[in-house]
Amino acid sequence: MAHETDSPAVFAEIDLNALSRNLDAVRKKTKNKSAILAVVKAGAYGHGAVQVSRRLLDQGVSMLGVAFAEEAVRLRDAGIKAPVLVFFDRDNIDAYFKYKLTPVVFDLETARKIAKEAYRRSCRMPVHIKVDTGMGRIGFTPQDAFQSIIKISRMKNIELEGIMSHFSEADLSDKEFALWQIKNFIHLVKSLKKKSVGFKFHHMSNSAAVMSFPEAHFNMVRPGIMLYGYGVKEHRLSPVLSLKSRIIQIKKVPANTPVSYGRTYITRRKSVIATVPLGYADGYNRKLSNYGEALVNGRRAPVAGRVCMDTVMLDVTAIPGVKENAEVVLIGRQGKEKITAREIADKIGTIPYEVLTSISRRVKRVYK
Repeated sequence: MAHETDSPAVFAEIDLNALSRNLDAVRKKTKNKSAILAVVKAGAYGHGAVQVSRRLLDQGVSMLGVAFAEEAVRLRDAGIKAPVLVFFDRDNIDAYFKYKLTPVVFDLETARKIAKEAYRRSCRMPVHIKVDTGMGRIGFTPQDAFQSIIKISRMKNIELEGIMSHFSEADLSDKEFALWQIKNFIHLVKSLKKKSVGFKFHHMSNSAAVMSFPEAHFNMVRPGIMLYGYGVKEHRLSPVLSLKSRIIQIKKVPANTPVSYGRTYITRRKSVIATVPLGYADGYNRKLSNYGEALVNGRRAPVAGRVCMDTVMLDVTAIPGVKENAEVVLIGRQGKEKITAREIADKIGTIPYEVLTSISRRVKRVYK
C-alpha cells in the first residue's frame, strides 16, 4: 500500500479498483467515443491527486484537470508528465511554460500575455477557451465569445487546442436549461468551424452530463465526482473512499453524565461512551454533533455530544462486545451496514463534494 501524510489514529482508505470501475462506467456511457479528461482538482476531491492520477493514467485517460497551477506543479513534481488542463489560474503564466501545462483562457488580456510570453520563448502554447453558456462564472459571454475566439485563434504563438463550457447545475435537474446550454455551445462550435477556426477538442460534460446527456459528450468529457463514486445515479458507481479510525478509550458511566463541550448530551441510563481520535480538524463536520453516526462492530453508534477538534464520542451502549482499539467507520462499509458521503451531506445540508474535500491533510490516505 502507498501512503500520504501521517496520522496513526485515523485514515482514509482509497480503493483504486473502485476508481477503475467508475472510470469503466464513464467509458460505457460514452461508448469509448470521447476522450476523457479526469478532474483531479482539490487533491482528487480529497482522495489524493498523485496516486489517483497515476491509476487513471494507467487506465488510459487522455488528460487531467486541476483548478490552479500549483496543483498541476505537484503532479509534475511527482513525475506525472501527462497533459494537465488548469481551469482557473491566469496569474501563473510562467508555470504554464516551465511545467508544460495547458491553461484555460477566459479573457483576451490573458491570451495576449500568453502569446507574448510564447513569442519570447519561441514556442507555441496550447490553450482551451472557456465560454459561459449559463454558469455565470468565468468565460467569454455568448455575445463576445465568437469574435474573441477568432482573435485568439489568430495569435501566432497560441495553439487553440480546445473550446469548453460548463453546466450551471451539478446534477442537471433543470433539463430544459441544460439543453439550452448545449444548443448554445453547439451553435458556437459550428459557427467557428464555418470560419475555419480549428481546434482539437470541444467539451462541456461534467459527471451528470456523462450519465444523462449523450448529446453533450462531444469528443471529450470531464468526469469528476462520478470517478469517486458519487453522482446522479450512484447505484451504478462504487464509492472510492472510506474514513476509518479506532476507539482509544471506553468509559462506563452512570445516568445523567454529560458528554463533550456544552453538556449537550446527557446520558439517560447507565451508558458506554467510546472516544474516537477524529474531529472537525480532520474534516468530520461539527454539524454532526448529536446527529451523526458511525459504524462499530457492524452496527450504528450515535455521536454523543459535540464533535471536538480532535475527537468525537460515540454512545455504544446498545452494541455488545465493543472494546478499545475496535475499528470505527465514519464513511464506508462495515458488515452489512454502510455510511456514505451522500448520507453525511444530506444530514448537514451540503453535497458529497464538500464532505470528501473537507477531509484534511493530516488524515493519512492509504491506497489499496
